[in-house]
Amino acid sequence: MSMAAAVMIVSAALIAGAFSHAIARYVAWRKIFPDRPNGRSNHKRPTPRAGGFAIFGGFFAAMVLYAAFFAQNDVPNLYAPLIGFALAAFAFGAADDARPLGARIKLAAQILIAIGFVAVFGAVERVPAPFVGDIDLGLAAAPLTVFWIVAFMNAFNFMDGINGIASACALFVLSAIAVAAAGGGGAMWAPPAVFLACALFGYLPLNFPSGRLFMGDGGSQSIGFLIAAFAVLTASGSGGPVTPLFTPVAFMPFLFDVTFTLVHRFRRKRNLFEAHKEHLYQLLVRMGRSHEQVTTLYLTLTVVSTTVAIVANAMNPRLQFIAVALLIALFAPLAFAIYKRASAAGLLGEPIAKRISEPPVERSHPLPAAAE
Repeated sequence: MSMAAAVMIVSAALIAGAFSHAIARYVAWRKIFPDRPNGRSNHKRPTPRAGGFAIFGGFFAAMVLYAAFFAQNDVPNLYAPLIGFALAAFAFGAADDARPLGARIKLAAQILIAIGFVAVFGAVERVPAPFVGDIDLGLAAAPLTVFWIVAFMNAFNFMDGINGIASACALFVLSAIAVAAAGGGGAMWAPPAVFLACALFGYLPLNFPSGRLFMGDGGSQSIGFLIAAFAVLTASGSGGPVTPLFTPVAFMPFLFDVTFTLVHRFRRKRNLFEAHKEHLYQLLVRMGRSHEQVTTLYLTLTVVSTTVAIVANAMNPRLQFIAVALLIALFAPLAFAIYKRASAAGLLGEPIAKRISEPPVERSHPLPAAAE
C-alpha cells in the first residue's frame, strides 16, 4: 500500500467518525423518530431512534471519499454495488422507524437485498467441515449465503435492545475483520470495515451509557447487512484470506443468545413470531443488572470469541469447528444459569401481551420477527 493510500484511509476514517458524531448530535437534538416507552421498553422518556442516519451517513461519506481517490481504477465500480445494497437496507429500516412496515414486508426486503448481493458478488462456495476440511457447497452455496445474510440481519436487530450492546460489539468485530482481511486477497474490503467501525465510534457516545439516541432499524439493518456482507466478501471461498467461520465465531455471543432464546421459547410452546423480552441479555436487565454491566459482559465475551476466531483462522479447516465447540461449552453454563434464575423469578411466565400490568423495564426493537 502506498503512503498516499494509507493517508486517504486514515482521512476517510476520521471523516466517518466526525460525520457520524455530528449527525448523531443533530438527530438527538431534533428528536427524530421518537421511540415512545411501552411495556417492552427500557427507557422512560421518548428517545429518538434515528441513529442509523448518523452511522450510515458517516460510512457513506467515507466510502465516497475513498472511492473518489481511486477513481482511475475499478475500485469505485466494486464498491458501488455494496453501497447500494447497504443503502437499501438502511432505507427500509428507516422507513420502518418512521412507520412500522410489518414483519412480512421487512423479511421480503431482506431476502431481496441478500439475493441481489449474491447475484452481484457471488456466494461462499466452500466452508470448513469437522475432520474433513473445506467442502464444496455446490448448488446450496447461493441459498445458504442468502440465509446467512438474512439470519444475521435479524440476529443483529434482535440484539440491539440495550444501550451500547450492538454498537460496541460490532465496532470491535469490524476492527478485527479489517485486520484479518488486510493481509491477503480480501484487503480491499478492510477499509470499508474500518469506516463502518469509525462511524459506530462516532455514534456510540450518544448511545452509551446515556441512551440519548438509538440506532433504530435503519442502523441495525444496514449494519447487520454490511457485517454479513463483509463475512462473505472476505471469506476464503470468495478469494479472501478469512475463513467463512470468522465472523460467526466472533459474533458467537449474539448468535448463541438468539439461538438459545429460540430453543427455550420453542420448548415452552411460545409463538416464535411474537414480540418478547426473553433474550438472555434482556433477562439480565430484568433481574436488576444495569445496561453498563450487561453491555460490558457481552463486549467481554465478544473479545474472547473474536480472539478465538483469530486463532481458528490460522488453524487447519478440519479443526476449525473446535472454536465453535469451545465457545458453546463456555456460554452454555452461563446461559442455563441465567435461564434458571429468570424462571425462578417468574420472568418466563405469561406472554408479554398478557402481562399488560407489568411496569416498563426493557426496550427491544420491533421485529422483523422472522426468527424471534
